[in-house]
Amino acid sequence: MHIFLYRVLAGFLIGLSVLAPGISGSIIAIMMGIYQDVLDLFSSPTKNIKKNAIFLLPLALGTVASMIAFVVVFGWLFEQFEKATYLFFVGLILGTIPIVYREVKKHGIKLAGIIGLIMSAGLTFFLSISLGADSAANASAEASLSFVEMMYGGFAMGASLMVPGMSASVILMLLGLYTDLLFAAEAILRGQYGLLVYIGVFAICMFSAVILVSRFIKRAFERIPAIAYAVVLGFILGSMIGIALNSLQITDANFNWFMGTASFFAGTAVSLLFAWMNYKKERASDGKSPKEGSIKKEAPSEKEEVFKESSKEEMSS
Repeated sequence: MHIFLYRVLAGFLIGLSVLAPGISGSIIAIMMGIYQDVLDLFSSPTKNIKKNAIFLLPLALGTVASMIAFVVVFGWLFEQFEKATYLFFVGLILGTIPIVYREVKKHGIKLAGIIGLIMSAGLTFFLSISLGADSAANASAEASLSFVEMMYGGFAMGASLMVPGMSASVILMLLGLYTDLLFAAEAILRGQYGLLVYIGVFAICMFSAVILVSRFIKRAFERIPAIAYAVVLGFILGSMIGIALNSLQITDANFNWFMGTASFFAGTAVSLLFAWMNYKKERASDGKSPKEGSIKKEAPSEKEEVFKESSKEEMSS
């Protein structure tokens, strides 16, 4: 039961990070220790359907709950305490760095990995800084939906979801679709269910892109894990620095440095707490005691006894 609730919470945080501008859902998945599981699931969605459904159900419940919470609660937080809320997410991202660095060190630090780290960090930092300015302009666009926009918007969001450090919401802002989708979500909550058709098209295209990109990323982790984890670490570093700089430039009348510092350290503490919880969960599943984990030797079957007896007779003869 606690694993189910843990996954619901993971889905809740991932949903918030996807909707929050500038935050990467994949980084939160890494923090929660489920990124590799999600990658395996979407790269082979038809394999072990029952197992995948059991894993995906609590994540879906948490994600749906977070979307409702974001529209109702977190939208207000970003409006009233924007800078402090962003600093909280910066703290969350900071706490994932030791997790990924441990994987980099485990697979060995190579020159190609260092180059990949620098390139991915630079790319994500550039996108965070440049798109941060563009997102504010696009956020005021008039909300309107079309099937064509939902199709290419879904593909763009799905492709960015599985890349650690890439913010799906910022990509949607760049395309001018972020406020449109928030408007649609609010309208659906008010009972305008006709917009569900547009959201359905968006979701189909998004999941199609997630499956395609997941297969590519999974192959990279299998064939070149040292480089892949180094690139992921670069994405995380570039994203964290870019979001931190963007947040410091926000004009927020309700902000003070005590609030900002508390939010930052609260985010870091939450991230490290989840990392510790995931570590304990892995120890509980893998590190069983000798009595529990030992394999009992079964008594030989009747056929095995007959075979042994015949073998002894042949050897004696």
